[in-house]
Amino acid sequence: MVRPWVELEKDQYERLKELEENTGKRVSRMIREAVSSFVTKKDYSISIGASYLPRATRENCRRVTTYLSRSNLSLLVSISKEMGRCKTHLIREAVDKYLRKSSQIEE
Repeated sequence: MVRPWVELEKDQYERLKELEENTGKRVSRMIREAVSSFVTKKDYSISIGASYLPRATRENCRRVTTYLSRSNLSLLVSISKEMGRCKTHLIREAVDKYLRKSSQIEE
């Protein structure tokens, strides 16, 4: 396991914290599940625009520490290189999909 920093948007982090309260799952575990689900699928189509964050946007981010397996991290690096996208953006997209999926389950 490796322990990288992950920058999530503040609203993503708040929704994960809310889920943590409701489900008892730790935020880092949910991020790990989101990344794992993302890197094991075959279609990596994502909906994020630019592969960088303007300085003003960084203020809307929250830095989180999470443990990821080495295999998932190396798959994430490979996908990042193939797509020309930053790993952080891929993780945010994975977390978005995880949150959408979990909100559908709650309904």
